[in-house]
Amino acid sequence: MAIDTFIDEACRELVSRHGVHTILLYGSRANGAEGADSDYDLAGFGSTAVVLRDARLVGDAYLDAFVYPEAVLLAPTEEHLKLRGSKVLLGRDSRAAGFLGRLEELHRRGPAPLPADEIAARKAWAHKMVQRIRRSDAEGNYRRVWLLTALLEDYFCIRGQWFEGAKRSLRWLERFDAPTFNAFSAALQRNADDDAVSRLVALVVGAQDA
Repeated sequence: MAIDTFIDEACRELVSRHGVHTILLYGSRANGAEGADSDYDLAGFGSTAVVLRDARLVGDAYLDAFVYPEAVLLAPTEEHLKLRGSKVLLGRDSRAAGFLGRLEELHRRGPAPLPADEIAARKAWAHKMVQRIRRSDAEGNYRRVWLLTALLEDYFCIRGQWFEGAKRSLRWLERFDAPTFNAFSAALQRNADDDAVSRLVALVVGAQDA
């Protein structure tokens, strides 16, 4: 199915099924970073009272669509920052443009800083997990995946920056913090050793307190 045809049909379905009046295309297909297997990420806004999700395979591509109450257009929260940079596919008035502007303002303000004790707890937890993963049993291997996932978010939260998902975050690191990006790349290799994870932890949270 051609890209334009896929989007057109998905938009028609969102309108007919959910009565949306505003539709945004976001994610990699909106910012030009898509690959052949990238999802079609859509956000619709209408008269629904709750958030709905429509995620499924359509032909040979995945649709991942959210339908939000229209009130979100006037009062977005950090939950909606993933919609920054969206392309407006459907909008009967200026609400979509106003919504995107409010998202940019929210992003500029930055997140609420983590309390000092929470930062300390996250740092201690990361170093504790390094010891646990050395068991190399099922639980240790699970904790390894857990740690590597948490470290990316913690990198940004500890530094008072928004965490905007794996793709945007890794691209930011590649551009602005090459040593940490390279450490993530090494630790995320399928056969990476425990020392690679330890080096990443040291870069993200610092050395373990004595």
